[in-house]
Amino acid sequence: MSNDERREVRARIRQYEKDGEKKWFYQTVGTAWVSEHGSKISLQLDTVPVSPEWDGKFYINKPYEKKDEKELTHDLNKKMTEDIVLDDIDDKPIDLSKIPF
Repeated sequence: MSNDERREVRARIRQYEKDGEKKWFYQTVGTAWVSEHGSKISLQLDTVPVSPEWDGKFYINKPYEKKDEKELTHDLNKKMTEDIVLDDIDDKPIDLSKIPF
C-alpha cells in the first residue's frame, strides 16, 4: 500500500475565535487506510474525543504536507541572515558579537 492511501482521522473538538471569525480546532484521533481498489477503508482509532462540543463525526483527510527538517533549517538561516545588518565592513573589523552563533 502506498503512503497516498493512508489518511488521518480527525475530530472537530473545540471552537475558537480568530480575527473575529469562529473556527474549529480538529484533533487527529487515528489513521485510516484505503484499499488498493478504493472499495474498503480500514480505520484505527487511537482515542475518542470526550469534548462536549464534539458532534460525533469523524473526518478522514489526506495527511498534511510537513516541511522537512532541511527546508526548515534553510528558512531559519535565511531569516537570521536577513536580521543581520552589516555596516561598511571593508573599512572596519567584523564585530563578532553580531554573529548569532
